[in-house]
Amino acid sequence: MKVLMCTDGSKFAEEAIDIAGYLLKFHKPEVTVLRVVPDLVEDYREYSEYYNVFKEELHRLRKLGIPSSVKQSLERAKEILEKYGISPKLKTRIGKASEEILKEAEEGEYNLIVMASYGRGITKFMLGSVSREVVHKAEIPVLVVKTREDRSMM
Repeated sequence: MKVLMCTDGSKFAEEAIDIAGYLLKFHKPEVTVLRVVPDLVEDYREYSEYYNVFKEELHRLRKLGIPSSVKQSLERAKEILEKYGISPKLKTRIGKASEEILKEAEEGEYNLIVMASYGRGITKFMLGSVSREVVHKAEIPVLVVKTREDRSMM
């Protein structure tokens, strides 16, 4: 079984990975943990009238590569899974989260996608727009984990 676990570095994602690791530990899954990093250049180009003002700075940031916080969130997910005897592959993609998750799921021929129902920022106030889009468009099963904090928000 090939499982794609998604993280955005939030405590919601960490708890979802922990729950999924517990559930899958006896199935010896092949797990990849994916973190999608937004492409700030494309986001600004598409949504901001100020793109030209910030263009040079955005391109400079893009050249710096993947931030250390992204690498740390992947390492944290790895630690969580290793306590269940699962040694995951770690992967980063750049772009729109839902699109990149769906591309990775298809290209990697996964059997299951695991993600938290909420993520960072404003998306925590609605069923995460990323998880909603992945559920509706994925061609494989998606396990959306409702974490303890999700339940306390209701």
